[in-house]
Amino acid sequence: MGEIWENSSKNIEMGNKEMSCNVSILNEKMKNKTVYIARCEELNMSDFGDTPEEAIDNLTLGIRLLLKVDSSKKSFLMKEKPLLTTRIFL
Repeated sequence: MGEIWENSSKNIEMGNKEMSCNVSILNEKMKNKTVYIARCEELNMSDFGDTPEEAIDNLTLGIRLLLKVDSSKKSFLMKEKPLLTTRIFL
């Protein structure tokens, strides 16, 4: 697996309520190219792109489509932000 590039929090506005999820960005080599993978921890969902921004945009679109189809998933995204997100090395 590639290395972690960045941890960020992604806010998604749905109506009057704001939802957010933690997004991990990883980079991996595929053939002769670097691909960025954005992963949403709360929904166990991921998408990819040629840049970190494109991966996040693709993931955001995928999450919005999921929420239109299955609104029960919104409850996973309406929690408070975590106090700390970190990475441990073993």
